[in-house]
Amino acid sequence: MRRSLLLAVLVFALALVAAAPGAGSERIEVPGYAVTVHYEARHARVARRVAAVSEDALPRLTRELGVSTLEPIAMHVVDDLGPYRRALQGELPEWGVAFAVLRQRLIVVDVERAARAYGSLDEVIPHELSHLLLVQLTGGVPFPVWFIEGLAQWQAGEWSLVESWQLMNAVWGGEVPPLRHLLDQYPDAEARARNAYRLSYAAFTDLFEGRIDALPAFVADARDRGSFPEAFAAFTGVPLGQWMADFDQRLGRRYHSRLLVFQTGPLFSIAAVLFVFVILRHQLRKRNRLKELERSEGGLFLDEG
Repeated sequence: MRRSLLLAVLVFALALVAAAPGAGSERIEVPGYAVTVHYEARHARVARRVAAVSEDALPRLTRELGVSTLEPIAMHVVDDLGPYRRALQGELPEWGVAFAVLRQRLIVVDVERAARAYGSLDEVIPHELSHLLLVQLTGGVPFPVWFIEGLAQWQAGEWSLVESWQLMNAVWGGEVPPLRHLLDQYPDAEARARNAYRLSYAAFTDLFEGRIDALPAFVADARDRGSFPEAFAAFTGVPLGQWMADFDQRLGRRYHSRLLVFQTGPLFSIAAVLFVFVILRHQLRKRNRLKELERSEGGLFLDEG
């Protein structure tokens, strides 16, 4: 039975690679790591950026999680996600720049979306690498989705004042699900999924506030016990279900109390102006960063055949 299952997984992996358009025609090996970027020649600029971001991020990502030996990882930079969607039977979301396929230790990068949001690769690639590193470390022990996504956002440095504001608005508007609803999966709709991402980040950083150095030991303990809930209870002294319920209450008190202040006349106007300023400043910094990247790579364009 186990042999048949292993054979089925191997056949699936080979079929996925074979179906990927241009997955093996060109490649870049990331120095010092068993990471290979596969791409078509016309997508070379995006592929080079993916490789460079990976090379820059992997030392920090592996150190933060306590990874000593990295298993091989493939990255496919493609312009057609159709074969992947068919092979994975709709598991890929309809939005996003890159996706981690955990069973195959594979990251798929949508080259067209990556070109439109080139600067986002600095966050997207570390985010997806975090998923694969965690799976490698845990050996298949199930972790809650909120922990997996919260960790990835923290490692990718994706949080900002804008995200904090949007989480606050979502909590106030009742658009944030209870944390217990994010144990196995995220909502399908993009807007609801983004609120779930923000909630996951808030929960992860709340859990490790003031003790992030304990992260590798916590992950290792969950792997050794074969149980996330058991390791969680040992780490916090509180059962997982109780901690999640307590977190929901803390989050509600935190953001509701702040919003009650901002809803008073002039203070609300000031807050609104500050919010617009933060957004404009954030967008300006991203635009300047993109221009610098374009200059450094001789302009950002998708190469034509």
